[in-house]
Amino acid sequence: MEQDNPLLEPILTLLRQGQRWKLHELMLELKTQQLLPQWPVPEELALFRTNFLLMNALYHLQRLLLPQGYWLDVVPLDLQLRPCHSPTLPAPADPLASYYLDWTNCEQADLDEVQTLLNSFWHHYAERVVCYQLTRAEACRLLEVDESATSAQIRRSWKRLALRHHPDRGGDVGRFLRIRQAWARLKVDDDKLVPVMPETGY
Repeated sequence: MEQDNPLLEPILTLLRQGQRWKLHELMLELKTQQLLPQWPVPEELALFRTNFLLMNALYHLQRLLLPQGYWLDVVPLDLQLRPCHSPTLPAPADPLASYYLDWTNCEQADLDEVQTLLNSFWHHYAERVVCYQLTRAEACRLLEVDESATSAQIRRSWKRLALRHHPDRGGDVGRFLRIRQAWARLKVDDDKLVPVMPETGY
C-alpha cells in the first residue's frame, strides 16, 4: 500500500519542517493544499477513509524512516519526527499499526463501525479533560433539543452536531467533547446506560 498512498510525500514534507502536529491539524493543512481525495460515499464514511489514509501514511513513514535514523511518533495529538540513535532496533509494537497498514480494514468498514472508530480516539482524549457533571437541561441545550426530546431525536441531533464539530473536519476539540459529554449524559437518562467515565459524563 505504501507506494499507492498519495499522502506519503506531502506528509513527510510537512513533518520535516520540524514542528509538531495534531492529526486534525495535519488533515486541515493537506485539505488546504487540496491534496485530500474526494470519496463518493456518505460523509461519515468519507471522513473515516481520509483519516485512515493519513494514519496509513504515518505508519508507513514510521517504518520507512527508522532505518534512516528517524523515529516518527504516531500519536494523534502529538505527531513528531525526531532523530533515533538506534535505527537498527525494531519498531516498538503498536496495536494500531497492523490495523491501519491493512487497507482491507478501510474498504470493509461499515457506517456503524466507522462511527465507533471515529469516536474512540476522543473517548481516550476525554479522559484527560476535567469537566463537571452536566445536568439534563444543560445537556439538552448543548445538543439543541428540548428536554422532552425522544431518544431518537437526541440521537439524530448528536450525530448532526458531532459531524459538524468533529476536530477532523476542522471543529473545535473542546466544543466536540462537550457535545459528546451531553450525548453520554442523555443516554444515561434515556437508555439507562452506565457512563464509561462517570466523572466526566462519558
